[in-house]
Amino acid sequence: MILELSEQQLLLQETFAKLFARESTPLRVRAVQSTGFDAELWNRLVEMQAPLMRTPEEAGGGSMSLFDALVVAEQVGRHLASVPLIESLVTSRLLGLLGSSIAREWLERTASGKAIVTLALREAADEGRQMVPAGATANAIVVLDGGELGLRVLQQRLPPIPNLGGSAAAELVLTGPSAVGELHVIGKGPEAMRLFASAVEEWKLLTAGVVVAMTRQALDIAAAYSRERPAFDRLIGSYQGLAHPLADSITEVEGAQLLNWFATWSVATHGGREAAARVAMAYWWATQVARTATVRAMRIFGGYGMSLEYDAQLYFYRSRACSLIYGNPRDALLSVADRLWDDTIDAPVPDGGNVHIDFGHGDQADAFAREARKFFEEHLTPELSNLTYESGDGYDAKFQQQLAGAGLIYVDWPPEVGGRGRSVYEKSALYRVYGEYGWWVTVPNTNDMVAKMLMRFGSAEARNEILPRVLRGEANCSLGYSEPSCGSDIFAVKTRAVRDGGHWVINGQKMFTSQGHLAQYALLLTRTDTSVAKHAGLTLFIVPIESEPGYQCTEIKTIGGERTNVTFYNDIKIPDKYRVGEVNGGVKVMAAALLLEQSTGDFFLLHMKRLLEHGLQWARTARRKGRLAIEDEEVRLQLARTRVQVEVLDALTRRCLWAAAEDKNQKWFAPMAKLFGSEALVRCSADLMDLAAPGSLRVENSDLGWIELESRRAISTTIYAGTSEVQRSIIAESALNMPRTRS
Repeated sequence: MILELSEQQLLLQETFAKLFARESTPLRVRAVQSTGFDAELWNRLVEMQAPLMRTPEEAGGGSMSLFDALVVAEQVGRHLASVPLIESLVTSRLLGLLGSSIAREWLERTASGKAIVTLALREAADEGRQMVPAGATANAIVVLDGGELGLRVLQQRLPPIPNLGGSAAAELVLTGPSAVGELHVIGKGPEAMRLFASAVEEWKLLTAGVVVAMTRQALDIAAAYSRERPAFDRLIGSYQGLAHPLADSITEVEGAQLLNWFATWSVATHGGREAAARVAMAYWWATQVARTATVRAMRIFGGYGMSLEYDAQLYFYRSRACSLIYGNPRDALLSVADRLWDDTIDAPVPDGGNVHIDFGHGDQADAFAREARKFFEEHLTPELSNLTYESGDGYDAKFQQQLAGAGLIYVDWPPEVGGRGRSVYEKSALYRVYGEYGWWVTVPNTNDMVAKMLMRFGSAEARNEILPRVLRGEANCSLGYSEPSCGSDIFAVKTRAVRDGGHWVINGQKMFTSQGHLAQYALLLTRTDTSVAKHAGLTLFIVPIESEPGYQCTEIKTIGGERTNVTFYNDIKIPDKYRVGEVNGGVKVMAAALLLEQSTGDFFLLHMKRLLEHGLQWARTARRKGRLAIEDEEVRLQLARTRVQVEVLDALTRRCLWAAAEDKNQKWFAPMAKLFGSEALVRCSADLMDLAAPGSLRVENSDLGWIELESRRAISTTIYAGTSEVQRSIIAESALNMPRTRS
């Protein structure tokens, strides 16, 4: 897995960033708003042969990969470059692939700067008058009309129509006797049609890159303003009412960029219907993210954000123009459904070329996943499958020991503690197989986290006692953090641990100890010094509780049908070997523990995939308005919305995985995945409940019953491992460098 630019791509990015920073300043952008075209900047790009960077080498171009073009597109968006570079990249490549004499002639004119060629995005016969991107700068337009691909050569450049983005769009008649320009046929037949369709898909993907980069820049300038502008004696960025919406948006924007990359990688390495669907997803998601984020960015500036003298509104205008020129973004969402669930739909994708990034888990992980599937096929009984619905724990002691015996649990533990030393990619691939078969990862995740705290901070005696038991599937662990009086403020705990010679005596109460009834050990946060600041006097212990008379566990049932507990610790005396980390050094240990808890592998992704799968199974079997539900447009749209959010979460999750494996972590990576995953689960489950009502009200082990269950369980996911509000504060402060929102 590789989720960063290569050195060559970084150089490419830097080259265009410097060019646009110099030649596409806000002053220059405003100066050409009446035409949407900066001729001076275009001449510089022609000198660099930028319009032909995607054109095949044999046709005189640079044979740039699709991902390299996306890197350039992001800089076009970030700097609001008023040039038709995206359209020219796409059409020049198309002309080079067609290879007719007319195509070659116009390709040469493009290379010399004597002409600009753009394309009409929709078939001419279907539209009447059609708005064409960069139509007002073009000397010729590639048009699909019936079974022919033509080049409409204009006698003179047309005036741009007044439009929201101040772009160089023109609205034209492209077919029939009233059509503009002289028509030259440049391609016929299935291959020409395929090349044109692929070109439109390439335009969508590169335009998605432009839109996402515009949106990111809008958020960055808003965050910068929030660090400078005071109100009521505080910097405005310190108010959660401003910081948290921007945290939501930057999460969606980074997810959108990753989805663009994911789609590009899919096109280059796999092709086919799923890659085509990801292109449509990337385009639709970019339009939706921009619509909300650019408005939020303007609002940070208050009344100034509405002023045309401020730059914030430029990103709103331009991103909306790019988002809508293809038509209603809803059409792109419908095409997601068509490409995924209608076998009659053909969806060509462009040639992606060589790609440096890699979203795959690798051959070794794929082989391990096959091994795991074989085990589940042989050992997962119908009774165990029912347990995952009927039990909030999703736990069976015998099956856990079978998994342990097969080496399919805690697989990334190092060999020196008895583990298999598998990579984090193999572990992720394994957990995805768990999800395919509907098996819970909650208990293994908690055990894994506690065990890794022991490996890092525990004594040799505690490690030697506990780790082998956990590894064999014979012992479980629970987390004792929250208390009745402190909630998310875990550093306000009152549970006391008092030293008694070589032992510690523990007294206190913990809330929401979800595995307290299954556990043999509890990772317990205690106060060991009351004379210092609340965060400075904390120590963690791994407390053996299975035969401890001072330990009590009382059940609490949750709205999601899951069991959690109140746990009590009364005069529990343990030796110092069970201390985890230094005395009064609990903050350091908790920081590592919370990072692990928030990076719970593919937990939220597994839930989202299960939700979608049950929604699809319902739609393929239920009838709605006299036909199968999957044939209903409203159903297809909602399922497609859910699938897009699954893909965004998948991309964010893979980034966490890659960052952990390659030591590239950033403070906001895990909180973004946790925030987006939990909130998407709430959104999508509620939407599917609405869609399938009233049948979705039934509480039963069925497809609709699972949707109903997930809609309840989703609520708790926004609370545990740090509430969504806590995640938003972390993201705003670290990803956008906004002022601290927590005192």
